[in-house]
Amino acid sequence: MNTTKKKHRVALIIMIIVLIGLVTVIVLNPFEDLIQSLQGSQENSLPEGPSTVSVRVLPLELSAMDKMIRVNGNVIDPSSLDVYPEVAGKMTSLMVSVGERVQEGQELAVIDPSRAGMVYKSSILTSPSEGTVLALPFVEGAMVSAQTPIVRLGLIEDLEVVTYIAEQYIGEVGIGTEAALTFAAFPSMTFSAEVTYLSPVLNAATRALEIRLTIEDPQRIVKSGMFPAVTLYTEHRDDIISIPVSALLYEGDQGYVYTADEDGVARKKMVSTGIQVGTEVEITEGLSAGEHLVIEGHTLVSDGALLNIVQ
Repeated sequence: MNTTKKKHRVALIIMIIVLIGLVTVIVLNPFEDLIQSLQGSQENSLPEGPSTVSVRVLPLELSAMDKMIRVNGNVIDPSSLDVYPEVAGKMTSLMVSVGERVQEGQELAVIDPSRAGMVYKSSILTSPSEGTVLALPFVEGAMVSAQTPIVRLGLIEDLEVVTYIAEQYIGEVGIGTEAALTFAAFPSMTFSAEVTYLSPVLNAATRALEIRLTIEDPQRIVKSGMFPAVTLYTEHRDDIISIPVSALLYEGDQGYVYTADEDGVARKKMVSTGIQVGTEVEITEGLSAGEHLVIEGHTLVSDGALLNIVQ
C-alpha cells in the first residue's frame, strides 16, 4: 500500500515539473532571440539584385563553308603499256632501269631462246613507243615467256589518281567533283584535281567505290606511284552563318543558342542547322550577322539573364 502511494506521488511530481516547463516556454520564450538572430542573418545574405553570369561571346559574320571527304590515293599512268618478248628464254641483258626515259626503238633487253643442245640467235626487245619505264618485273638471268611482260612503259601524258570512297559518300561525289591533292614530297604545294571516273560497281569486300581524278600539274612534277592525300569538296556554301557546335544546345530535337543583346541581356534563339564540317555547323534559320553569340558559359545562362561579357 505504501509502495503504491509512493508511485502516485512520484508521477504527480513529474507532471508538475512538465507543466512548469511548458508554461516557461510559452510565457518567456527563451529561444525567441536565437530565432530572430538566424532570420536576420539569412536576410542579410540574400542578394540585393539579379545575379550576372560571366560569358564569352563571338560576333557573327557571313562566311563560306565546304563539306569535305578526306581519303588517300595512288598516282597512276592510265596510258601505260606492257612490252612482251617475242620468244621465251633467258634474259641475258637488261639495258634500262625504273624511271628511265626511253625513245621509240630503243633496246630494252636481250632474250636468249637457246636450249640444251640447241643454239638460237638472241632476240632483242625494243621499245614500241617513247615513254618512261614504270616497272621491271624480272632481273637479268631470269627465265621469261612470250606471255609475260618484262617492261611496263608509261607515256606520262595525263596522270590520274585512283582512290576509294565509302558507300555512305557515293551520293555526294560525282563526275566533276573538285578536289585538292597534297604530297609529302611537296608539303607547301596543293594541286587541283577533278573527278573524271566513277566505277559502275561497288567493291563487294570493302563496300567502297573506286573513283579516278585528273591532276592539274603543268610543271610535270608529280610522278606515277606517288601517294597523295585527297580532299574531295562535296558541298560549298557562300554567305552563311556558322557557329561552333559546342555553342548549340537542345530541347528534345530543337536546337537553340543564347545571344547577348546591346544591354548585356541573354536572349534565347531557336535555330535550324545545315551541314557540319569539323567543329563548325551551318545555321540556316534563327541567327543573323552582327549578333553576338554566347560561346562559353552558355550552359549556365537562362533567357533574360544579365551577362558579364569577358573579353
